[in-house]
Amino acid sequence: METISSALRLIYDLICKGDIDNALWEVSELEQDLIKNAPGLTEKYHLKTYFVKWRNRLMRTHNHNFSLVLEEIELLANKFENIVIY
Repeated sequence: METISSALRLIYDLICKGDIDNALWEVSELEQDLIKNAPGLTEKYHLKTYFVKWRNRLMRTHNHNFSLVLEEIELLANKFENIVIY
């Protein structure tokens, strides 16, 4: 079992290490897991909007300042600390 928070922290760590390809993959995986297992949560907190925004920002190769993405991930990781993805 994995919490949403741990998945977000994994994405955070990958971005910090500069492993953007794997971070993008993890964002997509988390989105798919949440759509499948917690669609109400995805809608309530507008998570799809976050995922699209993160992918767009991370794919901009000329901009390596990902501080806004990291801040949003950190806030959401704290918010979803104990919510488990099945």
